[in-house]
Amino acid sequence: MSNQTQLRVGYIGTGWSERVQIPMFRRGGLVAQGICSGNVANADRVAQHLAIPTVYADWRALVADPQIDIVSIVTPPHLHAEMAIAALQAGKHVICEKPMALNVAEAEAMLAAAQAAPNQLAIIDHELRFHPQRTHLRRLLREGYVGDLLTIQLERLGSERLNPALPWTWLNDAERGGGMLGAVGSHLLDLARWLVGRVASLTAQLQIGHHLRQDPATQTPRDVTADDHAHLMLRFTNQVQGALTVSGIVPGGYGLTLTVVGTEGALRLDNMDQLWGAQGDALHKGKWQPIATGFPDAEIADLHSASPFAIGSYYLAKRLAEALPANETLLNEAASFYDGLVVQRALDAARSSYAQQSWVQL
Repeated sequence: MSNQTQLRVGYIGTGWSERVQIPMFRRGGLVAQGICSGNVANADRVAQHLAIPTVYADWRALVADPQIDIVSIVTPPHLHAEMAIAALQAGKHVICEKPMALNVAEAEAMLAAAQAAPNQLAIIDHELRFHPQRTHLRRLLREGYVGDLLTIQLERLGSERLNPALPWTWLNDAERGGGMLGAVGSHLLDLARWLVGRVASLTAQLQIGHHLRQDPATQTPRDVTADDHAHLMLRFTNQVQGALTVSGIVPGGYGLTLTVVGTEGALRLDNMDQLWGAQGDALHKGKWQPIATGFPDAEIADLHSASPFAIGSYYLAKRLAEALPANETLLNEAASFYDGLVVQRALDAARSSYAQQSWVQL
């Protein structure tokens, strides 16, 4: 790899990769070299749509291809462990979607494979860590803007699962890693840990909106076993307390928000990704002031209207395009497979907490 443009990515999966990852990774300096899917017709369609040169009939062929430098695993969680371990053993860098796995045991096996390949990148796609406003918020926390941390509140509220006519998919299947807790709660748990520190214990409430959905394959109703709504209370080892809510059943839902409160100030990121702050008298009166963060690249002003996940994906790709050609495979700002395991432990603990109706220590 003599320059940035030679980093070639092979994508396993055609959903999120087509909508966000391939376009944003390409803009960030990575080459879309190949793609595969459980349905070859989908891979053919995406390859034609996005001008990707190679289509593979099987993910194992993609992993084995010497033309691929990075394997991006964009599949349901129950497939992550086998694919990630195989890719690492084949000498590839790996970007794995969240949640990391189905359970802690799978995540531990994936971490062991990453530790056995120290010269390869192995990260979880928690791209929100690379979003400029969230990066700036974290910097302000480290600089003491809020004083001693007291509380953090993270929310992602949407309405997409209120519609009873939505068809049954793997996202409704707990055995394949479906549910809002894993799909979005994993992001917010990672952010909570990244911003505040280690979670010591938690308690959770989970809820399903519609218990039956029509399976398009069989044209019959099928049980929904994965959550549509999750609310977690968090206690951190540094005595900070937190609340985390992810939902697909809030009418008119309004996206991602984040609020951190301390003894001397507070920071808030609203659903339009505007960062706000309050200190001193303004804090006591609840008078928020906008904090300018901007984007490092003025030439991509059109990204301002993109989702935070798309924006984060761009900056993640740009960082990889800079780091990997220099043999930099330990990125402090990225979520490592160890970070993914820690989040997986929290996800498993949340499900256990709901089943037991109790607090669970981590």
